[in-house]
Order: sequence, then structure tokens, then C-alpha cells
Amino acid sequence: MQAEVDRMIEGARADLKQRGIKDADKAPIPDDIFRPQAEKRVRLGLVVAELVRGNDLQAKPEQLKAHIEELAASYEKPQDVVRWYLSDNRRMAEVEAVVIENNVTDFVLSKAKVNDKAISFDDLMAQN
Repeated sequence: MQAEVDRMIEGARADLKQRGIKDADKAPIPDDIFRPQAEKRVRLGLVVAELVRGNDLQAKPEQLKAHIEELAASYEKPQDVVRWYLSDNRRMAEVEAVVIENNVTDFVLSKAKVNDKAISFDDLMAQN
């Protein structure tokens, strides 16, 4: 969990730097500010990882290829964009994360039971 706290602190410092704060990379940011959110992220990550593992929701090569081709389709030279993605493991990891997220979303929605309920606009706006 400390690694997630550290990532969040670095993200906050990067945000401060982008906003023009001088010496933002040295800003003292206490861990406890991010600890509850980091704990929630880590727990959610464990749940999602178990869903992926237990239900074979890993990104398949054909899914990765299809997603990259979809991203590249709007460019003038799509094959150059495809090569750009394939040439970097970090970019491929980002594509894989999106594909896995889509697989998990599709899986969860396929298991969901939806009940339509009529509600007035005022009642909807009164809900928190």
C-alpha cells in the first residue's frame, strides 16, 4: 500500500508543478492525506485481479491487436501508429490495461440484474 501512497504523492507533486508551483517536487506532503484513498485503490485492485484470474478475463492477443487498430484507424498512417504501440512495452501495458478493464466491465454487466424504476426528476435530484 505504501507504493500506492507514494504514487499518489508523486502525482500530487506533478500536478503542483504543472500549475507552476516552484519546487513542487520537494513539497512536503504527508502520507496520511492519501492513505484512505490508497487503501481503497489497493483493495479494488485485488478484487479486480481476482475477477480477471478467476474468470479468464486476461487480454487476449487478438483483443490487443483490435484495440490498437481501433486507436490507429483515425490517423493518416495507421500502420505507423500500430508500430509505435508495439515498439514500447509501457504503451502496450496501457493498451492491455484498457482491454482488461473492458473485459471486466463486460463480465460484470453480463451478470447484473437491472430493474427499471420510474422516478420523478425532483426525486432524482434529491438523492445524494
